[in-house]
Amino acid sequence: MADEPQKKPHLSALVGHTNGLTKPASLAATGTRSTGGGGGGATASSKKLVIKNFRERPKLPDNYTQDTWQKLHEAVGAIQSSISIKYNLEELYQAVENLCSYKVSATLYKQLRQVCEEHVKAQILQFREDSLDSLLFLKKINKCWQDHCRQMIMIRSIFLFLDRTYVLQNSVLPSIWDMGLELFRNHIISDKQVQTKTIDGILLLIERERNGEAVDRSLLRSLLSMLSDLQVPEYLHHVNKRLEEEGDRVITYLDHSTQKPLIACVEKQLLGEHLSAILQKGLDSLLDENRIPDLTQTYQLFSRVKGGQQILLQHWSEYIKNFGTTIVVNPEKDKDMVQELLDFKDKVDHIIEVCFQKNEKFINLMKESFETFINKRPNKPAELIAKYVDSKLRAGNKEATDEELERILDKIMIIFRFIHGKDVFEAFYKKDLAKRLLVGKSASVDAEKSMLSKLKHECGAAFTSKLEGMFKDMELSKDVMVQFKQYMQNQSDPGNIDLTVNILTMGYWPTYTPMEVHLNSEMIKLQEVFKTFYLGKHSGRKLQWQTTLGHAVLKAEFKEGKKEFQVSLFQTLVLLMFNEGDEFSFEEIKMATGVGFLQASSSFEVKDSSGKVCIIADLTVAFSVEYKNNGQKEFVHFFLPQNASVDSQSSCGKDNASHPVLVLDFGAGHSLTLNFSESADKYQVEELVFHYNLSDATLFPNSTTGEVKTVSQKSIIQAHMGTKYRCINSKHINMKNVNVTFSNVTLEAYLTNGTFSVNKTECAEDKVSTTTVVPTTPKRTTSQVPTTNPTPTSSPSNPAVGKYNVTGPNGTCVLAYMGLQLNITYQKKDEKMGLDLLNFIPRNTTSSGRCDNTSALLNLTFEKTNVIFQFALNSSAEKFFLQGVNVSTILSPEAKNPEFKASKNNMSELRASVGNSYKCSSEENLQVTDQAFVNVFNVQIQIFKIDGDKFGPVEECQLDENNMLIPIIVGAALAGLVLIVLIAYLIGRKRSHAGYQTI
Repeated sequence: MADEPQKKPHLSALVGHTNGLTKPASLAATGTRSTGGGGGGATASSKKLVIKNFRERPKLPDNYTQDTWQKLHEAVGAIQSSISIKYNLEELYQAVENLCSYKVSATLYKQLRQVCEEHVKAQILQFREDSLDSLLFLKKINKCWQDHCRQMIMIRSIFLFLDRTYVLQNSVLPSIWDMGLELFRNHIISDKQVQTKTIDGILLLIERERNGEAVDRSLLRSLLSMLSDLQVPEYLHHVNKRLEEEGDRVITYLDHSTQKPLIACVEKQLLGEHLSAILQKGLDSLLDENRIPDLTQTYQLFSRVKGGQQILLQHWSEYIKNFGTTIVVNPEKDKDMVQELLDFKDKVDHIIEVCFQKNEKFINLMKESFETFINKRPNKPAELIAKYVDSKLRAGNKEATDEELERILDKIMIIFRFIHGKDVFEAFYKKDLAKRLLVGKSASVDAEKSMLSKLKHECGAAFTSKLEGMFKDMELSKDVMVQFKQYMQNQSDPGNIDLTVNILTMGYWPTYTPMEVHLNSEMIKLQEVFKTFYLGKHSGRKLQWQTTLGHAVLKAEFKEGKKEFQVSLFQTLVLLMFNEGDEFSFEEIKMATGVGFLQASSSFEVKDSSGKVCIIADLTVAFSVEYKNNGQKEFVHFFLPQNASVDSQSSCGKDNASHPVLVLDFGAGHSLTLNFSESADKYQVEELVFHYNLSDATLFPNSTTGEVKTVSQKSIIQAHMGTKYRCINSKHINMKNVNVTFSNVTLEAYLTNGTFSVNKTECAEDKVSTTTVVPTTPKRTTSQVPTTNPTPTSSPSNPAVGKYNVTGPNGTCVLAYMGLQLNITYQKKDEKMGLDLLNFIPRNTTSSGRCDNTSALLNLTFEKTNVIFQFALNSSAEKFFLQGVNVSTILSPEAKNPEFKASKNNMSELRASVGNSYKCSSEENLQVTDQAFVNVFNVQIQIFKIDGDKFGPVEECQLDENNMLIPIIVGAALAGLVLIVLIAYLIGRKRSHAGYQTI
């Protein structure tokens, strides 16, 4: 095969032979349609691989249960003996899951408890020795407790599936962790001798320290923590027992008239005077560990005391808000945020139902608490909920049944009710729904419509009208395609491409940028055939092909055999070029396909009168312009052409009299102007000006007016003097009716040597924090925080990135690049809640600080706002971290208390090894208090051991999402490409009056 000469087939060979291949007979007779208008199909002879569930559940091998328990028993014994486990942990976890799946859960739990109980009972013997002095005894009991905790954590990790299924569903059973605590309490701490020696020993150490002796404080802290974990539930059991005993005494021999005052006295002495202490010491651990019986007893006892239920409500609310905030505000948890919210909601619902007797006060406060914490991070939860729904409704999700999917959607809607950013959810949901519909990736049409119905019921018909329109378009498109197939069968030359078209109403679907590309003759012919067919049935309508959504299925012949590719239309055009040759340059591909995003950068220079270069600009610029065509809105999209010229108005500037300016002319009277200025050690594009001539019929066909329009935007680019500005990613500049997008930009003004500088300033869009985009005024937004679900007020854009440093006795000790935003919720004079968002502007921000060998301080002041970052060194781990943040500012005059201060000094954020730098491109939210957040963007920071002004090796945070890239495949090894199916999409919009539709 390798010795044969390479064969170059042609598209037209479909009717005969192509590279030795003959088109299958079935292809000419059988059309292939995509499911739901989706992308791509297969030939009639293609086979599908269908995976179905077993008809009968497979049986476990003989003795599997006994053999598996023996493995698990050995593993538990190894953990308890502190020796290595000879089995893989993943294998053990899977073994537990298998046993639980075959209804062995009850036996497995009983066996595990028995093994743990035997081990704990054996530990008591070591504490019966009378020779142990007080200190040695305390150390031994502490070691026993620490070992027990470590062992139970390890054991629970192996039996986690059992704990989260069988145990969770049986409220009378303690969790595996609770079971361990119960065993340790019953067999170790409840032993009279151990209990007495432990308490006496602790009191003796405390007395010694009070007398001036040095004692082991860490030992005391550990032991008291142990007693707190073990004794709060024990104390509640004790109270309950005493109440029962007193009640029994009244029944047995006391006067019945004493019952009420007697019980009231016991309740007051044992409960009423210790309500806060009991909850502070034990409620969080009871909730964390889901200790259902203890929580039930807590609720019952607190309900007996005046004010008990109210204080329990307060702690319940605080717990939900604190726990929920840890889920929502941490960007590193974004991947699992929605699932964690659902699990947390299930947990609190179960506690309310089983422990709190479905008390309405607890239910209502739970809802208020969820709404409070979930909106502490505006918009992000709404976005992630939409993405989570997409993952569940997309084909290929792992949900087993329609009933399970429906149950998940119901749970999602409960979380959805809490978010304020419902418009944000709608935008992301609409985008994802469009993708599922257009590429045929919906798991179930019924599930899609069920979700739509839920949204309609929750938010009203207006919220879902466009989404319903998308489904209607897909149904109408199916009908149109049935008619088109019949139409094609009556044509004398039906062609060799099977075309599927979706006709979409523009107002319903997300906005897609149209792009003109160079289709081959057969594709163009088929488009014209469809146009004739469609306009013959719908006169007065205008078709616009949306090539960016097109897909195709290609058949390729490799040496190893035939393959089929499902690719985009743009990829198709590139691949088909290799039917005609083995090698093409970038320019040849761009010219042949006309694919817009293959636009190359253009380079321009400005020189002074002596011929010295003062401005160099190498950039790609895309324009999107809205204009009027007979009263209707039209959009055109075009690039700055490579033949654009530098206008004579361009200048290097003259001292203080004028500034450098670059003017680029192109087309019939269009120009783009970049006005530069300098300030301190930086230069910037102070103003961008775009002139466009609407009388240019090439770019603006049928424009209502022929005037020249001018739009401008202040301050879009900034760089340090003596550096080139570099920005690979797109930077979007929005102006009235115009969007200008810069990409692949390298430019520099105020050049001194006529060429680009070696050093560079990179833009924030490239995820490197050395560049700031400086607004002319501070972006501060004040809004009212609603108590229901309104449309949220818009927040300012991401803050500009600034560079800050602190110098100590040994040189630079703090080096930080970051964008900084302050987010404060406050009470207004009218008792309503307000929200204040403030972006720090780097050039107007002053920095100072100090540092020593173990700590550093960065003080940033912008206008009347001051933020102090306190960093510390963990010398044992050789890591630095953010330990505290202090905030002070003056709020809006409408604030009830305009002077605002907040601080937090027990943080552990922005961690990295000494000598390295911490870097995070994602937004990070640093919670100072419930009312104050400091948000940092594109942060890179290093504390201690800094080499000049250079960062050390980077330790990156986990990014909040992964980007997907679909490359254009160009393979010279592809011998023969044959086009089988082309699936194109149309975007349409309807006029308000009948008889006209623009598509």
